[in-house]
Amino acid sequence: MLTMTAQRISRFFSFAFQCGEEKRKPAIEKRPVPGSKTVTLHALTDLGESVASGVHVIYSSVRLYLCVAMEPKPDALFAQKEKDRHTARGMIEVDETWSAAEVNARWAKRAKLVDADGREIENATNGARGLTDAGAKEVFFEFNALDHYPDEMYLSDGATRIRVC
Repeated sequence: MLTMTAQRISRFFSFAFQCGEEKRKPAIEKRPVPGSKTVTLHALTDLGESVASGVHVIYSSVRLYLCVAMEPKPDALFAQKEKDRHTARGMIEVDETWSAAEVNARWAKRAKLVDADGREIENATNGARGLTDAGAKEVFFEFNALDHYPDEMYLSDGATRIRVC
């Protein structure tokens, strides 16, 4: 036999269960959040002092991340190493990776995100960091995400460009 408290609890939950069946709340639809999408493009592109071999693109809901695989041309690397040796004046040993990063950074500092006609995509670049890091083998960029991306986008310094999508 149930105690008086147990009977009240039982009645409460059975009543709440019955009310819930009769008046079901409509399901709340959550706003769709686009997931991240990654794309890798492979194409050799001459960028003046460097050669780009491909671009890895990450589309997120907030940012557009780009990683451009690139290496400096031998003559540009040699000239930069000599300049670095002259600057160091024998106090430190000049590292080839540091010189390669400097050559790659020269193009990357001038690069902007543009459409097929060469116009800067301002919504992506306003307030964005753009170039985030330059290394001996790759250069990283970060831009604002867009609602709709153009069919063709490029990183361009005005004279040369590499296709992003």
